Amino acid sequence: MLTARQKREIVILVAVVAVAIVAGSFFRTCSNSETRGVPSHSASPRIVATVNDTDVRSEDVDNYFRATIEAMEMRDEEMPQKMRREISRTALSQIVEGILLAEGAEARGVSASDEEVDSFIDTEVRSEFDSEEEFLSSLEADVGLSLDDLRKMVRSWILRDKMIDLFAADIEVSEEEIDAELKMFKEILKNHPGGDVPLPSRDEVAANLARQKAEAKYALWMDTLMASAEIEILDPELQASEPLGDAASQTPGEAGHQGQAEGPDTDIQPDDTEE
Repeated sequence: MLTARQKREIVILVAVVAVAIVAGSFFRTCSNSETRGVPSHSASPRIVATVNDTDVRSEDVDNYFRATIEAMEMRDEEMPQKMRREISRTALSQIVEGILLAEGAEARGVSASDEEVDSFIDTEVRSEFDSEEEFLSSLEADVGLSLDDLRKMVRSWILRDKMIDLFAADIEVSEEEIDAELKMFKEILKNHPGGDVPLPSRDEVAANLARQKAEAKYALWMDTLMASAEIEILDPELQASEPLGDAASQTPGEAGHQGQAEGPDTDIQPDDTEE
């Protein structure tokens, strides 16, 4: 039987992992404009950005913000202003990527059904609670999300996983790559404080390398979606004073007006993201 604390940790973990996995490792900003003040977490929803034909509301950003600070075990009023700004900007970036992911997946015939979303929530979260009331209460109290909010995050999570699986279908891993990976593992594990640690099998290494390559292809695909999207940040407090990524990465605000982003040679071309 799980304790109340353990149940709370499960809800927070699922919500925050859903947030984080949608964003991948990008953590981009959405503009290069001068920033002043901090984002206001208002109870009255307003449109803070547009992504192609989709509006992003202030409450959408607030939901991601709350889930993130709950995971960090911080209180909003105790956070430095700079940290609050960066978390809110990151939240907006995550939402933008989620919208583009849904559009791009639909164009490729990939979807996450209501049944898949509800099945995941039932299995991974709801089953740990004694009642629906306890589950919904914990979701609201611990991460400030409604069930619909959690469904949106989980749907993006499932879509992202399906897209990576799609890219993985035609990936090949050479014997030389497997050998190099096993050699690296041997070097890492030879002085392991726990003694002899068995190496992963060749099949396990091959699967891991294929997944890494698929995730890299997914990231490049997302870059092309960012580059061709029409993204406008309407709230100046969510505009960033400088890019969080490296100089080679375009921000969504720039990408929407400057065309395709440059990247390494790949078989994923910008035209592949549109029908």
